[in-house]
Amino acid sequence: MLRHREDILSPDGRLGRAHRSILLGPLDGKKAAQRAAENYLGGINSGQRCPQAAISFEDFWRRYFEREILPNHKYSTQQVHRYLAAKHLLPYFGRQRLCDISPTDVQTFISQKQRQLYASKTLAHLRNLLSKVFAVAISWGWMNSNPASGIELPPRERRRESRVLALGEVAQLSQGFDEPMRTIFILALLTGMRIGEILALRVEDVDLIGGSLQVRRGVYRGHVQDGAKPKRSERRVPLAAFLIAAIQSWIVKRPAGSSWLFPSEAGTPYHDRNLLRREVWSVCDQLGIPRFGWRSCRHSFTTCGGNNGVPMPNLQSVLGHTSAETTMIYTHPLEEAQRQAVEKLAAILFPNVSAFDSRQSGAKAVIQ
Repeated sequence: MLRHREDILSPDGRLGRAHRSILLGPLDGKKAAQRAAENYLGGINSGQRCPQAAISFEDFWRRYFEREILPNHKYSTQQVHRYLAAKHLLPYFGRQRLCDISPTDVQTFISQKQRQLYASKTLAHLRNLLSKVFAVAISWGWMNSNPASGIELPPRERRRESRVLALGEVAQLSQGFDEPMRTIFILALLTGMRIGEILALRVEDVDLIGGSLQVRRGVYRGHVQDGAKPKRSERRVPLAAFLIAAIQSWIVKRPAGSSWLFPSEAGTPYHDRNLLRREVWSVCDQLGIPRFGWRSCRHSFTTCGGNNGVPMPNLQSVLGHTSAETTMIYTHPLEEAQRQAVEKLAAILFPNVSAFDSRQSGAKAVIQ
């Protein structure tokens, strides 16, 4: 048993000294014990090892990470991180000292959540948030290494494909919606914009004469995120003539006294979840159309464009994606487009179709 004094960081960040005891054995003899003690104390005495942190995970989260780091992120990210911490991280790691958390602890935590049947995407979010917290603690001198590094995650589950709306459904819904839902729906389908971007539009963002609109901000759960959008997501989106007419008609009848293009009764942007439940799903149920989420409009826009010859770079630019690979995730093959593709390929590979058919005219085949 080695007893020694070691520098520690108290929860208020001040440097102090504390007595420590550590079991180095079993060791074979006094000399072996002296060598083990010298090796252990060498890192401490040389100053290469950071003082151990007496602060707990929960104290570090609440005193430092939540106050100093989270406000630098956009509102939606803050909400997700707070939820993950309150639901998962603090109940498990809260009382542990930062310096005592090991890779084994983190791996055990992830494995436990996997046994509780949490999705692989959720497990990845938990691991990444832990890693971010530990990285901040390291940069501020609270820890020596990141115990979330190298943690094994289960294979990612196959993504459930978002539903692409059929043409008949689009026609029924556009006639069944009342304003402003009808214009919001058409805008989502003809631009592929995220619902948070649509609900955050101000009248000044729309240029009906030039036939375009400017995406500058987003709304998350009714909360406006001004200036929080990445530069790649800020973009000018062209408007079809049909959409320009729809927006122009809505602007004439929209409530006065608000600068938002689609203001709620309170004059504020809509809450996307409430709008989906109260307006979209109620109409779906009345028409006998399966319910869908906002992302289906974005998938429908990309799928329709991709299957009708719109170049991928154009779709990527309108959607605000950084890579064509991301745009491809939103593009689903349509059966009729697939049939046209194989027929076109058959015409290229077998151009002399009539001669081929005539040689087979005498043969009869029955397919059971």
